[in-house]
Amino acid sequence: MRKLLPAPGPLRPLALATLLSRVGNGLLMTISVLYFTRIIGLSVAQVGLGLTVAGLFGLLASIPFGHLADRRGPRTLFVVLSLLLALLALLYLVIGTFWQFLAVASAVTVLDRGSNAVRFALIAGVTQGSERVQARAYLRSMTNIGVTAGAGLGAVALSFGTAASYRLMFGLYVVLGVISALVVLAVPRVAPRPRTDGPVWIALRDRGYLAVSALNAAISIHFSVVDVAIPLWVVDHTDAPHWAAAVPLIVNAAGVAVLQVRASRGIVDTAGAARATRTAGLLLLASMVLFAAASAGDVIVAVVVLAVASLVQTAGELLQSSGSFLLGFELAADHAQGQYQGVWNTSTSVSSMLAPSIMALLPLGLGVPGWIILGVWFAVVGVLFVPVVRWAAARQLVGSR
Repeated sequence: MRKLLPAPGPLRPLALATLLSRVGNGLLMTISVLYFTRIIGLSVAQVGLGLTVAGLFGLLASIPFGHLADRRGPRTLFVVLSLLLALLALLYLVIGTFWQFLAVASAVTVLDRGSNAVRFALIAGVTQGSERVQARAYLRSMTNIGVTAGAGLGAVALSFGTAASYRLMFGLYVVLGVISALVVLAVPRVAPRPRTDGPVWIALRDRGYLAVSALNAAISIHFSVVDVAIPLWVVDHTDAPHWAAAVPLIVNAAGVAVLQVRASRGIVDTAGAARATRTAGLLLLASMVLFAAASAGDVIVAVVVLAVASLVQTAGELLQSSGSFLLGFELAADHAQGQYQGVWNTSTSVSSMLAPSIMALLPLGLGVPGWIILGVWFAVVGVLFVPVVRWAAARQLVGSR
């Protein structure tokens, strides 16, 4: 157990805070849509529209909040945003109309996206160099463990199916969020970044960083394969039993929780991160081909192929995530980490918004050819990382002179 814990220091309270908050996230991920439809009485279309609009508002939050973290210091700002985010969720218990839902969901999403950017700035402030990759890896492991545990607790509420059980989960989410925010106070305070001469929004002028962020958004689409495309693919296009749709989810969650830290240890510079991402793209191509092949066999073949594809996909995800952790920090100007992390967080948010539609269009819409196209996309984007990161790093070096 000692080996699974981060070294003593600021990362330990961050890991605990992440675990607590992600248990709360897992709770809401499990029950929220059913609460909004069955208890409040919104339609599925209204919930989908509301969350989409809220996501668009959230895109506007990361960069300004990240910049504010640079100017004011990230720790206190992160605590304040986390407390507001937890308490604002209580409003879900009193809403009754679509417009009230839209307003609350938009405010929650803005605070969530903003606090994520500030969180990354806090990580950058209390770690250095390759420590940042290890920190992100530990926190991602805690995220998977927390979400899984939260989903289990949410399943308890679903088994009762009463308004009281749903509302109890929202209350538990708030309690966990408040405790998580207070735990962060154990992290050392990070001083505000000194102001520099020149343009204020330097991250938006850094073409190298923007290019790598765009590539990161393009390859991060793979995160939706397991939870969006695979369940429908298994049920509608393979002979595998319906329970087999959970196999990729289980393999992925367990693999990330156990192996993310180990996968990140060999990635110590931008060139290594780019090469790891290139390998990840090729592994993702192989996994997409295997997922497509699951539709060609009988029950046993389909289950075995799905399991192998899940292992290959998880290996690609581990490498891609590890490379992303380092590139997001190391290609950023150190005096504006918050602003740069806001850009990086925005790129992943765009990817999350577009990915479900891409899954519906390619693998679920075109079938096997769609899987192949998606896999080739990942491979091409992965290969592009090496020259683009080299160019971005060279621009950064020239700019620092």
